[in-house]
Amino acid sequence: MNRRIQPILLALAAFWLSLANVALAADPFARATLATKGTIYAGQQVEVDVDVFAPNYFLSPPQFPLFDLPGTIVTMPDDRGLNLNETIDGVDFSGIRKTYVITPQAAGDYTLPPVDIPFGYAAVPGKTTQGRVKLPTLRLTVTEVPGGADGKAGVTAEKVTITQVFDRDPASLRAGDALVRTVTFEADGLAAMMIPEPSFEAPAGVKVYVHDPLLSEHRSDRGVFLGGVRKDTATYVFAKAGTYTIPAISLQWFNPSLGKTQTAEAPLAKVSVAAAPADATALAPPHPPPENAPFDWQWWVGAGLVVVALALLIHFAAVMAGRIQAWFDEIRTRKAQSEATAFHRVDEGCRSGDAERFEAAIDAWSRKTGNVPMTQWLDRFADPETRAAFANHQQSLYRDQQDAAQKPNLLPLRAGLGKARSRWLEQIFDDEPVPANELPDLNPAFDADLPTSR
Repeated sequence: MNRRIQPILLALAAFWLSLANVALAADPFARATLATKGTIYAGQQVEVDVDVFAPNYFLSPPQFPLFDLPGTIVTMPDDRGLNLNETIDGVDFSGIRKTYVITPQAAGDYTLPPVDIPFGYAAVPGKTTQGRVKLPTLRLTVTEVPGGADGKAGVTAEKVTITQVFDRDPASLRAGDALVRTVTFEADGLAAMMIPEPSFEAPAGVKVYVHDPLLSEHRSDRGVFLGGVRKDTATYVFAKAGTYTIPAISLQWFNPSLGKTQTAEAPLAKVSVAAAPADATALAPPHPPPENAPFDWQWWVGAGLVVVALALLIHFAAVMAGRIQAWFDEIRTRKAQSEATAFHRVDEGCRSGDAERFEAAIDAWSRKTGNVPMTQWLDRFADPETRAAFANHQQSLYRDQQDAAQKPNLLPLRAGLGKARSRWLEQIFDDEPVPANELPDLNPAFDADLPTSR
């Protein structure tokens, strides 16, 4: 091997190896981080941040799936993903973060499953590449709640408060009245669905009816989840007079920050029910049966007129819609056949660098406008550089195969033809002024007399 060529080959090999290393470094990847700090207890909500990174930028966002993790409840708040940017080994990555909320139901070790996260990204700018990463392996160690039963979850939250309201004064009831009790639980850092259902007990002689709960949540001004809210309502019905005690409703919960169990309570309520007033002994006569309503002919006439008017309106709208569609079709057809559209195809042919495409476009434009042969039009309106570039283009159409492999440069023609067209249009408007707001003729008379070749 020639000693002069050997260093060049070695340099090329090193260059390709460096490109391969950059390509490997630019592969998408995912990262999982435990956002909840400190000891994790059974029943505590744990936040796990999952970041997905791709080189350049995303063209379709990652589809973060909900997954099954035995012994836990996995949710994902409806928050928008957090956009991230990082530079790793000189490569710019775009990232999107979503947060999973995992609530372990018992003490033990839990590992995230390797589920797929698909997305689309621009490995090559402007072109979509389908990417897919695995949910990173992350292990959670959950500790038994002190004083709990076999490590099973109770209520674990930063703070729990219970409030209650009655729809009336419990000391002002009469026999047969109902008392509505509403109890509201607020738990910081705990989803509303994790707050246990309270027990509404009723004293003897009292019936209680429990309604469906209302679940909601507290969020900050920025939409960050703060805690869950559960609202339960029960109706107590007192049939007899007397004094009753409605039991308190309490909830024990474990505070992971303090490491101890606390109790929140809605206090008991004393209810005094007075006797109902004496009932009347006389029986009222039965109500007569309802009479059939007379036929309202005025209503039916008005309804018929409304139906007729609506039918006429629909017919008129359909006719107008057809006319508007025809008008739009005519506008599109006239635009497609206009001189400006034909010259736009010439401009596209120049930018494409395809000599045959450009030749077909300039031939169609010259025939449409009557500028045949094209060389005479160029001699009159184009500068010398444009005429020379057009002549080179004409010669390139008849080169042999070896020369034809060289792609012609048509960009010099683009600006020159545009300027020549402007001069030509100025002369046309100077010779034949067009009235305002009037489009030029779509089919000039000279189209019929155009020669078949230039």
